[in-house]
Amino acid sequence: MEVITMDSRVYKDLVDKIDKISAFVVKCEAGIRPQNNDEIWLDSQEVANLLRISTRTLQRLRAESLISYSILRGRCLYKLSEIDRALNERLITCDPHTLDDFRKNYLLSYGSK
Repeated sequence: MEVITMDSRVYKDLVDKIDKISAFVVKCEAGIRPQNNDEIWLDSQEVANLLRISTRTLQRLRAESLISYSILRGRCLYKLSEIDRALNERLITCDPHTLDDFRKNYLLSYGSK
């Protein structure tokens, strides 16, 4: 067994960092979003996986200015809050009565074949 010795101040700093990491993980598991100063940045592959789209589709979204991004050292980075905002802006909500009317009109127009 190997014994490692360290200064008590260094040990306390290490324990503080571990506590901060632990608190962050607990917040993430609970679904609590970090504050703006702790903004989460994602690269293109992570965003594509999150949205379940290809990186080419993500490139089209950038080209059409539908999703905001920043370029750092040649890599496109996206704020998680901006992705959330972009999704919420384009979210289509449906009233169940409207959906029932649509189904009824569709069946009247095209019939059930």
